[in-house]
Amino acid sequence: MVDRALFMEALRSVQEIAKASAEPMAREEIKEYFKDMELSPEQQEMVYQYLVKAIREGCPAEGTGHTPAEDGAKKPAGGKKAGYSRHFQMYLKEVSSIKGLPEGRKLELYQKLLAGERAAVSEISTQWLKRVAEIAGEYVTNRVLVEDLAQEGNMGLLLGLETMLGAKGKYGDLESGCCAIEQKLEFFVREAMEQYQRETEGIDSRDNTILAKVNLIHEAQKALAEDTGTIPALQELSEYTKIPVEEVRDIMALSKEKGEGL
Repeated sequence: MVDRALFMEALRSVQEIAKASAEPMAREEIKEYFKDMELSPEQQEMVYQYLVKAIREGCPAEGTGHTPAEDGAKKPAGGKKAGYSRHFQMYLKEVSSIKGLPEGRKLELYQKLLAGERAAVSEISTQWLKRVAEIAGEYVTNRVLVEDLAQEGNMGLLLGLETMLGAKGKYGDLESGCCAIEQKLEFFVREAMEQYQRETEGIDSRDNTILAKVNLIHEAQKALAEDTGTIPALQELSEYTKIPVEEVRDIMALSKEKGEGL
């Protein structure tokens, strides 16, 4: 079984590499990044199609000269700020035009999924595009864009569908209707978005912690210099701030590289 966390990390890394590349990445090149994960041919194709779509959506909007994320924003339901780019608004318009299926047809598709019919994956994922976009709006913060959340959610959905494909013995025969399987699929979507949000906010938290320590060391330098009339040594700064000497040294070196003057 593919490790979901490692898979998502590898996927985002390859996406960033592909965006920075002057030439489009070939299937074989993308495949190389996932060679240790033992993906099936169908999963490899799913990854390739996802990356092609994600990279295309991240390109500058035609005639604007900048990325969609730099376009104007509007507020989604709930009042949170979201960078709803022009491209994403077009995407929402497209997915809202997808006609919903009767309950009977949805139940039939889910039964085919659990029976192992791969053709059901594509139709189900298309039907879920609107719901994934709606869920993405719930997780938007000032640092997490709705476009990125929707991409993560769609990949989480596809991974969930892959998990459920042919798993009739585990998920039952849907005698009670579509509700149970749809709750499980929504779990996969939310799990992917929440993991992405945690990782993104976690990076920001570490950055804020380092900045706080930089400011603390800066204030310590000023206070000690005023008291002694000399530039304080690393050991003095460490004792004053309660930050280990090695960390003080690293932070000061990093600040000098960035021209922040410590």
